[in-house]
Order: sequence, then C-alpha cells, then structure tokens
Amino acid sequence: MDNIANLPHRILSIFESISSKNPFTNVYGLGRSVLALGMFLTLLFNEKEILFPQHLFHANIADSRFIESTNLFFIFGLEHYWASLLISSIILLSVISGYFPRITGILHWWVTFSFFKSAAIIEGGDQIAATITLLLIPITLLDNRKNHWNKIEHKSNPFSNYIAYIFFLFIKIQVAIIYLHAGIDKLYKVQEWVDGTAVYYWFNNSIFGLSDALSGGWLEHSLNNALVVQSISWGAIAFEILLFGTLFMSFNKKKYFLFFGILFHFGIMLVHGLVTFYMTMTCALILYILPPEMIINAKLPDFKSKWTTLLSYFKRSLPANDKSYAQTQAYHTIRH
Repeated sequence: MDNIANLPHRILSIFESISSKNPFTNVYGLGRSVLALGMFLTLLFNEKEILFPQHLFHANIADSRFIESTNLFFIFGLEHYWASLLISSIILLSVISGYFPRITGILHWWVTFSFFKSAAIIEGGDQIAATITLLLIPITLLDNRKNHWNKIEHKSNPFSNYIAYIFFLFIKIQVAIIYLHAGIDKLYKVQEWVDGTAVYYWFNNSIFGLSDALSGGWLEHSLNNALVVQSISWGAIAFEILLFGTLFMSFNKKKYFLFFGILFHFGIMLVHGLVTFYMTMTCALILYILPPEMIINAKLPDFKSKWTTLLSYFKRSLPANDKSYAQTQAYHTIRH
C-alpha cells in the first residue's frame, strides 16, 4: 500500500528530474552536423545523372501533388538542378556550422526528405536521415542558442527541457527498433542469414560487394573459410540485437557500444562503400547512446602557445655566457 501511495510522488520526482536537465548540448549538435555532412558529401561527389536520372525523375512521388510542389529537387527540376544543389549546400553547411538551429532544423528535414522522395538511388540511411531530422525539429525549435556548439545556458526552461527529452526518447526508441528489426528480420526472411552464408553472397555481389580497394586481398580470400563467413554473419546479427539491448542499459555499460557501433558501420562502409549510411548511423548512435544532457569537452589545441614556441626556435639567441660577454663589450663601448 505504501508503494502505491508513493507512486504519484515518484512520478513527480521523475518529471522534476527530467525537466531540471538541460538537453541542449553539443551532443545533439554533433549528431546533426555528422548527419548533414553525410548528405552534403552525397550531393557533392555524385553527378546529377547518377542521383536523378531523367527517366526515373518524379517516379517516387506516387502521384502526390503535395510532395511534387514542396520537394526541393522537383521545384527547380533537372534543368535548374544547380539551384537545388546550391540551396541544399547552403542549408547543410549551415547545419554543420551549427548556426541558427531554430531555422536550420526544419530546413535540414526539408533537404533530407526531398532527397529521399526524389533520388533514384537511395539506401536505408536516407530514410533514417529523414526520420531523425523530422524528430529533431521540435528540439531545434526549442533551442534558443545561436549555435548548437555553444555552451549551454544554466538557466533553462523546464518545459523546453521536458519536451526535448520526450523527442530524444522517441529518437532512441526509433534507433533501437531499427537495430532490433535489422537483427531479427534477417533470421525470419533470409535463409542465408540463418545458415550463416549471407556475408559470402553480399561480399561477392556484383553491385554491393567488396570495393575495388579490398577485392583480391586477405578479406576476399578469407571468404573461402566457412568458419570465418559464419562468424561474421551470425556476429553481425548478434551485435545488432545487442545494440537494441543498450536501450535498457545504464550509460556506464552502453558507452562502449558507441565506439564498437561506429567501428561496425565503418567496416560496412569499407566493404560496401556506403559512406552516407555510415554517417547517418554514426549520428543515430550518438543520439541513441549518449545522454542528451552530456557535454562533450573536446579542447582544441592551444595553437597560440604552440606557434610562440615554434617561433622561439627560429629567433637568434646567444648562450648565457655569450650574452654576458656581449653586455660587457657594450658597456665598455659606451664608457669609451
């Protein structure tokens, strides 16, 4: 009975604890910047004909007038693709710089959603990016800082903190479901994942297989070993399910999964060349594992002192004895 009677008090304490923590830190700023960088690199290093081939342009809109009239890449069309590219680049670079999150939050989602609905060649990371940027909009609207890299204000609005925490929780749940689905779905739908041979076929796929830099090396030769193939296949499934499980772990336990998760997706990038997917999942892991109220204290090198030290090596200076001798000579010169 006492536990039931104290339940409202406990719930109130949880609400007060959440509202007292300021989630507007450089943690979510880092996630936004990494996500924007991935999209920026995609647009920068891929030609228009690759991303938006003429015969497939407008193919993904499903006869939606709203999407067609608001999509950044449809508004200007292929004839004026440079305008879409310019606007996208300005928005994405603004997000990376961190300035004006209240404005760039909505614009960032506009770019990612427009790309997801208009590009011919998309991957899972594009949909995840559109979802994360959508869930970040309420957080960015409540962030009253000029730049998301700025230090947090100690006097924050409890209401804003609480709303932001709710959406951070939505993001964490979304990422957890992504990893759970990625791990479980393989076992139910693809026999090659069940018998542990999926990696062999993926690595040898003519489109998504090993990159040119890795083909012919030790990794390709190791695919002839059944134990290696099964270890990688089943290990990937187990790790994805473990990443889902970090949702219920304390930070002291799950913080190590941030490093190994980023390393896991870095390996996928090296093998399959999915750079944008790597950047998107790195952002997802940052927002998923790191507490929103955490502050990343990454001190920049003291370039001023290092530059002064470097210059001192080039200044002409006499040894101590020579300096004394020079002073003595100067004294006698003045006397005479």
